[in-house]
Amino acid sequence: MDLDLKFEKLIKKQASYKSSVLGLNLLISRLQRKYSENPSQEELKKCLQEIKAFFEKFALILERDIEELKKL
Repeated sequence: MDLDLKFEKLIKKQASYKSSVLGLNLLISRLQRKYSENPSQEELKKCLQEIKAFFEKFALILERDIEELKKL
């Protein structure tokens, strides 16, 4: 899954995305808040790891979201 740049834009609030999956919306909001409190490269790396793990775990549920995020 090559969405790292898209995830980074979401975390840094350079792009916005609303999913029909509540859990994904909550994760994005939490990671944006976490990164804005500590905008370091290390924090960004942690946030990216967390969102990638979420997408890997729920890939079947998030297929439509993956396709939409590729368009960002």
